[in-house]
Amino acid sequence: MPIFYPTDRPLADFKCNTFAIIARCPQTKRFGAAAASKFPGVGAFSPCVDPEYGVVATQGWMNPALGPRGIELLRQGLTANKVLDDLLMEDPGRDLRQVAVMDRFGHCAAFTGSENDDVKGHLIGDQFCLSGNLLANEDVLPAMKQAFEQNTDIELAERLLAALKAGSDAGGDRRGKQASVLKVAATPGFPYVDFRVDDHPEPILELERIYYSNRSVLIEQYYDWVDTVMKGIPLEKKG
Repeated sequence: MPIFYPTDRPLADFKCNTFAIIARCPQTKRFGAAAASKFPGVGAFSPCVDPEYGVVATQGWMNPALGPRGIELLRQGLTANKVLDDLLMEDPGRDLRQVAVMDRFGHCAAFTGSENDDVKGHLIGDQFCLSGNLLANEDVLPAMKQAFEQNTDIELAERLLAALKAGSDAGGDRRGKQASVLKVAATPGFPYVDFRVDDHPEPILELERIYYSNRSVLIEQYYDWVDTVMKGIPLEKKG
């Protein structure tokens, strides 16, 4: 489906998710993703995270339909490579896209179309994948990789935040800063970590503030909430 934008803003400004990470925690088996961009409300477009089947992140000259379509294919049991191949085959604008897919086993596949603006590229690691375009320099993705791999003793959401911060500190989006998103899925139908900053001069720092300010309410009591909802018991009456 074509997307039309106002003409008083440079077209390069309409590129989404300039740097992103998708990942799976080997201990908890949870899937998550995070991204930052000089694009308002980037989290409304990507990533898509399923608690059982995996993650799809799409960026560049984004086709937002690739995310839900990718999750649909992952739920059919397809591998990350197969899902990516099918998404690209169905998309006539594939050379404009940047897409990363993780399947239920934590295997990743990624594509960076030739028409994305430099600096562009992707890195695939052990149960994680980094991707970026319009980056300030070649150091952004390696910095994110190092931060994510070094922080193995903290929650997945916090590792994702560490990777975003490292990418930003290394230069991030060469256009500047505006929006960010952090998602971790745990239980089907029950949002776990799902925070966005849509328009802020320091979107990653604001995302971090929101996460830590609300962790005790939304995250540390998460399974109590799920349990009481499933049993039909108000949380304050449990026990």
